[in-house]
Amino acid sequence: MASGTGGQVALVRTGSLYHQLNSADLWTNFVSESIEHTLEELEEGSIQGRRDAPPSYKGIDFGAGDIVLEPNPNAFGHFFTGAFGTVTSSLITAAGSTGTNSGEDAGKPYVYHKFTPRQAAYSERVFLEPYGVMVYKDTGSAFMLNGAIFQGLELDIQAGQLVGATVQTMGREMRRIERTAAINSLVSSGGRPWVWDMASIEVSTDTTTANLAANVNFEQLTISLETPHEGVVLLDGTKFYAEMQPNDFRRVNISGTLSFRNQDEYDAFIAYESRRLRVSVLNVNSNIWLGNPASVDANAMLGYYGMRLHIPKMKYLSWSTPVGGPNRLQTSFTAKAEYDDVSGNMIEAELFNVVASYQP
Repeated sequence: MASGTGGQVALVRTGSLYHQLNSADLWTNFVSESIEHTLEELEEGSIQGRRDAPPSYKGIDFGAGDIVLEPNPNAFGHFFTGAFGTVTSSLITAAGSTGTNSGEDAGKPYVYHKFTPRQAAYSERVFLEPYGVMVYKDTGSAFMLNGAIFQGLELDIQAGQLVGATVQTMGREMRRIERTAAINSLVSSGGRPWVWDMASIEVSTDTTTANLAANVNFEQLTISLETPHEGVVLLDGTKFYAEMQPNDFRRVNISGTLSFRNQDEYDAFIAYESRRLRVSVLNVNSNIWLGNPASVDANAMLGYYGMRLHIPKMKYLSWSTPVGGPNRLQTSFTAKAEYDDVSGNMIEAELFNVVASYQP
């Protein structure tokens, strides 16, 4: 009997929406997946003198669903690359260096990666970079979602929990592939998930500098990057999408909960002013000193597995602090990011890890 404990997810960079893949080599941890193979139905509309439904035929054939993760500092960069579209990497410490307490990561390179949303399409057929997503369900063949894009990515930081993430994917073609030797055992991507007490949330009315102040009233924060897409069907003799193109603006949505102590956020809400938001998650653990720094520096993200999201212009859209009884009060809010002319982005993401590059 198949069990979820035997499930595996891996990625492969394809370079084309049309490549058929038979293996994957970029492994990731995951919590659950809901990628579904869908066959749309085409039903005749002619009245045929009976009450029974008319015959139907196979329509568009595609796959789509979500992957739920506890972000891994190394593997998660592939999802950042797919959802954002642009990545630049720079070496901080070369391979072969050994941190004081680097443990199993001794000798690996320490690398900085910056992800920004693409403005130009990856190709004329697809806006975001296409991947292959392989899912193995602990029995028989594996399933490969070819020509897959990551049109949605959500990060959730909640007090008392591990940091969570959800990736939305849709693909041109879903097919079974032979189980290869590489699938027999999960190839670890290394690293560890982040915990809520590793997070720092900084908010400032100063939108022109990096002078930010930590806000310790947050109980939960969710940031989602969405680039809505539609599959385009052409008269090309296939039942698969011929293109995947954006069908709305890219948006960054933000929501969260704060312990109600003052009305500072309400003042920002009614003023409809832009604020700068930066979220840092740093695995400050004495057993993991990456690279070979003279001394670790949490403020500079030096020596640790780290992730940072930077939103230059955030605007509150709703603010609510209802009195629901004698218990403590909480503020819930929603907000959005706007494009910043100075940085040229509405959101940026950074990773500090031991992966040399996320380029092909």
